[in-house]
Amino acid sequence: MSPKSDASTKILGFKYQEMVALKECFEAKDGTKIYLECLGDVSDGKTSTEVKHSVNGEKKLIDTHIDFWKTLSNIITEYDTYRFYNKFILHTTAEVKKDSIFEKWNDLNKSDKQKKIIAVKSNETIKAYYNNVKAFDKNNLENLLDKFEIKENQKSAKEYYQDLLIGHTVVINNIEPKNREEFICSMFGYVSLQLVNAIDYIWEIDIEAFRENFRSYAKKYLIEDLNFPISNASADDSAKDNFHFVKNLENIQYERKIGSSMANYLKASESQIKMIEARNSLCENLDNFDDDIKDVILELKDSHLDQLTKDCDTNEKSRRFFDDSINKISSQTKIEGITNIRPYYPKGRLLHNVEIKTIDINLKSEDESK
Repeated sequence: MSPKSDASTKILGFKYQEMVALKECFEAKDGTKIYLECLGDVSDGKTSTEVKHSVNGEKKLIDTHIDFWKTLSNIITEYDTYRFYNKFILHTTAEVKKDSIFEKWNDLNKSDKQKKIIAVKSNETIKAYYNNVKAFDKNNLENLLDKFEIKENQKSAKEYYQDLLIGHTVVINNIEPKNREEFICSMFGYVSLQLVNAIDYIWEIDIEAFRENFRSYAKKYLIEDLNFPISNASADDSAKDNFHFVKNLENIQYERKIGSSMANYLKASESQIKMIEARNSLCENLDNFDDDIKDVILELKDSHLDQLTKDCDTNEKSRRFFDDSINKISSQTKIEGITNIRPYYPKGRLLHNVEIKTIDINLKSEDESK
């Protein structure tokens, strides 16, 4: 390999590290900060990941592989900083060599891990790192190894870029296919810019700021709203006994509403499945819609309960409450990311709330219902 080619592979290794960091940013929890080249190659303050990339597809992780020993030695050297971390990961494109100490590494207990690495015969390549590990306190070493995982045979840079970044769920669900590569390049630029603008050269990515920029960059490339998938599901009268909302209607003597209610419920359920299959990112919006319906109907129920008197017909009042509920939410056909929602959907999702017992359409008191 020429010096120029060798330099290129090293640069690719750094770019691979940024790819891993970008994926972590896509999946990070609220309030997280992602660090590069600080507390490991990639860190979120609880997990430290060393990222090793090789252009040699035949590379094996052997007992004296420098990537492992250097990583472990570095953690030991900075043990006071790392002692409260939950996990250490060696992310490598290399494959664990059969019959090496790393075979089934993640299944070993901490004691077995410790025995295996101490039994390794050192060489000149790992001598300094090995000696640092061997001199470390045995109990602390075991506790560290208990948290140490090896992710072997990871995708190479080109595969990682295509499959795990361009093909990531948050990208697929938000960005038009023709724009995904350009969008990912924009996000790479954002990650690099955090180092350029860093204070004291600490390469830090604040996830809240990252998400704001993700949304800002995505506006240019967003997928068009999903056209509501219409369902033609029909009610099977023989299956009505399987539904809790049907029993609710029977309890208030509103049998004539069972057929239309079953149709609305089944069609809404099928449409929701189709929407999630088409675009998984809509799950949160759909859940929020169900919660909004619940809140509206529970507030309406309070007003109906306030109108009850001791001598009134609670079944008749419950039927009126049900009708008012259907009328009130039938026009609520706006969900972010979806167009042309049919009225049966909010009606069916109201019945879904009844089905999972977050709403009871029966206005009778618990004592009366028994």
